[in-house]
Amino acid sequence: ETIKAQATALAYRSEYEKFGDVIYDINDANEGSVVYSITSGNNNSYYTINSSTGIITINNTIPDTFNIIHTDLLQISASGNNYTIEIVDGYDYFIENLDPSYKVLDAHKETFIYTSSEWTAYNNLWGKGTAIPNVDFRMATIYKEDNHNETVFLWDTPSKAKDYGGSSVWNYFNIFWGNRKNEREDLEGFPFKINSLTSLNLDFDFEQLFGNEEFKIAMNMFLTNETELSNFSENDGDFFFVFDQRGTWIPPYTYSLTDTFIGDKPFAWRYNIDLDTGYEWRRVIIKDNEKLLSGTLDIKEQFNRFIDADYINPAQSISHIQLGLEVTSGYGAVRFNQADITMVQKVLSVDDVITNTIKVYPNPSNNLIHVNSPQPIQQVKLFSILGELVYQNSYFQGSIDVSNLSEGIYILKIISEDGMHFTKKIIVN
Repeated sequence: ETIKAQATALAYRSEYEKFGDVIYDINDANEGSVVYSITSGNNNSYYTINSSTGIITINNTIPDTFNIIHTDLLQISASGNNYTIEIVDGYDYFIENLDPSYKVLDAHKETFIYTSSEWTAYNNLWGKGTAIPNVDFRMATIYKEDNHNETVFLWDTPSKAKDYGGSSVWNYFNIFWGNRKNEREDLEGFPFKINSLTSLNLDFDFEQLFGNEEFKIAMNMFLTNETELSNFSENDGDFFFVFDQRGTWIPPYTYSLTDTFIGDKPFAWRYNIDLDTGYEWRRVIIKDNEKLLSGTLDIKEQFNRFIDADYINPAQSISHIQLGLEVTSGYGAVRFNQADITMVQKVLSVDDVITNTIKVYPNPSNNLIHVNSPQPIQQVKLFSILGELVYQNSYFQGSIDVSNLSEGIYILKIISEDGMHFTKKIIVN
């Protein structure tokens, strides 16, 4: 990032720096007619400066030790204009100079619960593979006990998690609202059913304090078809918002996402199913560098769009909501100045709960699948995992013959005469 020239500047860097990494751009007001040079402070030749542009880069590997702040003080000449650039380990320096009112979670799965409000901080350093927290990457959740709206996420990671042998490319650490299984069972309103909502909004404002743009703000809501919460690992899927800083989405979600818009800003949405586990994803991805940095996101409206596309069952429950940060590489800190979930629920009518009483059995099956419903059924469709329509009722008699279908996962979609939608995963064995 280009920073305006100033006589003295503090520059943060990663402990995982490598040759050629850009540290700072002096950007002298007379750039184009000045010659930049390092006059002192570069005794070990750790840095080099471009004589024309004033960009300082790493020239040699800098020996680092965790929790020890390595500092270099460079004196720069720009044809008579002099600059002092102090370069520090960003992660350690930031923690060392925190206001005493902040607390730091830096251990894996370390948790803070603010018992007088509906707020939980959870430092979940997550990433499949062999990467080890505080060895191969560093991440921390920094919070104020009485004000979650000033939570800071701090990270320093050298490369994508998949480089360590994992199938995923991110690490998580989150703040949770609502019911986190085995963490917060005392909160009202969770779990709630999607069709119980009158409104659900996310009010947010966040800013980057330093570092590069290798990060994504993410909000996740875990879905379950169970009346009562099942174990976390047994949830049926998730509904996922990502505010993508760089306008791209990194694998393993390699499918192409067509742009649509939220408030005139491009975003994408997509439904996908894991062929092996049947786990269901709903993704809403903000794809704009000038993303929604602050404002209100109408989540209920996004639910409605997925319901209209038969991508979500409105009778599903949301077990909890989490907001946090995804990183794949780079370093930096992001502060949440506001992040609040506001929800209004309605009293469910008989029509609202009809989908809870529809029975589909047996499942799995290799012959007939029976459907029992207390209300007349208007439409029944069965789709393959790739979205191919393999069955559509003309004269539905209460059963579907799947004996001629290939083994695998299918999606059954039922619409009652009063317009209620029901979606169910079917396994043909």
